[in-house]
Amino acid sequence: MRRTTELFLSLVLMLAWMAPLSAEEPPKSDKKEPAKTLAEDEDSADEKDEKPDPILQLAELRLDEFVVPARQINLPIPGKTKTLQDVLDQFEKWSKDEKVGAVLLDLSNLALSLADVEELRAGLGALRDADKKVMAFLNGGGPSAYLLACSCDEIVTPPTGAVMIPGVGALFPYMKGYFQMLGVEFDVIAAGRFKYPGFLNEREPNQFFREEYNAILDSWIADYKKMIADGRKLSPEAVDQIVDTALFSATQAHQRGLVDTLAYYDEYRDRVLKREKMKRRRPDDRGLAGVNSLQDLMGVINDEIQKSEEAQKAVGPKIAVVHARGPIVDFNLGAGFASQLICRDDFIKVIEEVRKNKSIKAVVMRVDSPGGSGYASDMIWQRLRELGDTKPLVVSMGRVAGSGGYYIACPAHRIFAQPTTITGSIGVLGIFQSAWSQYNRMDVELAEMKRGSRATLGAPNRTLSKEDRTFIQEYIDDFYGVFVGRVAQTRKIPEAEVRKIAEGRIYTGRQAKEIGLVDELGGLADAIESARFLANIPPSAELKIIHYPRPSSLGEILESFTAVGMADISTLTTALSAAASVPFESQVSMFATGPSPLCWMATPPFWEMGSSIPTMLGTMPTATMPLNGFAPGRLPAMTPRN
Repeated sequence: MRRTTELFLSLVLMLAWMAPLSAEEPPKSDKKEPAKTLAEDEDSADEKDEKPDPILQLAELRLDEFVVPARQINLPIPGKTKTLQDVLDQFEKWSKDEKVGAVLLDLSNLALSLADVEELRAGLGALRDADKKVMAFLNGGGPSAYLLACSCDEIVTPPTGAVMIPGVGALFPYMKGYFQMLGVEFDVIAAGRFKYPGFLNEREPNQFFREEYNAILDSWIADYKKMIADGRKLSPEAVDQIVDTALFSATQAHQRGLVDTLAYYDEYRDRVLKREKMKRRRPDDRGLAGVNSLQDLMGVINDEIQKSEEAQKAVGPKIAVVHARGPIVDFNLGAGFASQLICRDDFIKVIEEVRKNKSIKAVVMRVDSPGGSGYASDMIWQRLRELGDTKPLVVSMGRVAGSGGYYIACPAHRIFAQPTTITGSIGVLGIFQSAWSQYNRMDVELAEMKRGSRATLGAPNRTLSKEDRTFIQEYIDDFYGVFVGRVAQTRKIPEAEVRKIAEGRIYTGRQAKEIGLVDELGGLADAIESARFLANIPPSAELKIIHYPRPSSLGEILESFTAVGMADISTLTTALSAAASVPFESQVSMFATGPSPLCWMATPPFWEMGSSIPTMLGTMPTATMPLNGFAPGRLPAMTPRN
């Protein structure tokens, strides 16, 4: 991480040295304007040619492993990596473009959750509602790509291709034996029967985890099969057989009605152009193709930041979409990591900025979080309550909005979730690490000196005593009561009823709607329309959508990386990688810090299709010598975590 950070900071410094001092106030100069890129020249040529072209265009878009829910770094650099929002924005742009007659998707190794796929399917539905024909070319890929293709008018695969539809499932690692070999033990205290499945200190799942996860699989597979049945006009019995078979060659898939045509991409595209009497559309986004120097790269980044600033200054009614993504933490790393962590004070600043902006008539908060710090969750909950008192607040749940993620969602006037969203987990836990066996193996003796019977509570050199366990259990139960009360207060559900459906149990969005934890099934577009209605913005008015947190500047990125170096946070070791979320093992490292109640889903991210087998073995930071937050004279803060 240190080497990666140094390389990144060197790049930032070079860019800053070569770029203008300010994007808003460039220095005056008599020099000529820099030459336009190829894409800009082509755009200028199109603007000069004002004659309408009667021939419609075929737009093409590749969706593969570089499509992620959000970027690791909150910096708008174009290129291969596209966020889910980038793709949805592109769909919306094409739906309104009269020149676009059809869309051809090149689908490869998509690694998206079922909820993300449902979001993209809704975007394709809007394209088809706008009389745009949508076709999908299956260029490999697994079930995510196929489920997305099922919402298209035609599905094509190459003659040597294959279709894989294996159903849903996950492997869960129970790590007690592994950690014992490392000399590390975990003591977990929970409020709620379903709250903790035992991944850190058990050898097999308990009855409560089996019960809830089997119910989730039943809900997921029903939606999974319905997408196939509705899209391919197949009977439920036929789909059952298809899922049980799982893998089909191209010929078999064609015979079963899973695909419409067998052809290679170029061959099929040319066939469509001839059949529909269209011409190819030039790519809307050329990525970094026109960048030939570091100064060009700076210009591209500044242009993206300027677009965001111009959107905020635009005239007309606005709806703010506030993205709350990642674990909820008490530390603050600045704007640079706003796309992967919900940092308490940084996020509260965003809420206050939105609340005070009078041009923003309503707010949609997009939640994609497994929770984390209970104290941070409650602070954010309070500020969202204040925001909801001044303007309509609607929540759109993404892949997961559980525990602390649900805590911050419940103040909304309306909550939307996808049928396959993971939510609920209304419960609290505390995680203690003990490395006494590791110290013993290394022949390290720790001399304890203290004043106060619990001065070393949470220290890693010993396990919890019976008295300490009782003390911490009462502390966690108290915070659980607060959590339940917050849900009852904002969801207008009697507290006794909340306790029946809480207990730390997780639900799918469809299940959550049945028990009143969410209001409607739908995606971000549905939540925006609901916010529009609540704000009394007429359908005829042109609506401006403003996304928060805003893209960070290079200076803010520099500050964020400096904070990481100072804090030595192992969670961010993948900050520059293509991974889309903070790994489970890094979250364990963050939250297993002693007497701190957690409203956190202590579960590997099984909601991420293709990522349900955690890469924990051999990477857990708990196997190292440091005391994981405990230091002489300074205990970990007793801050509740959701």
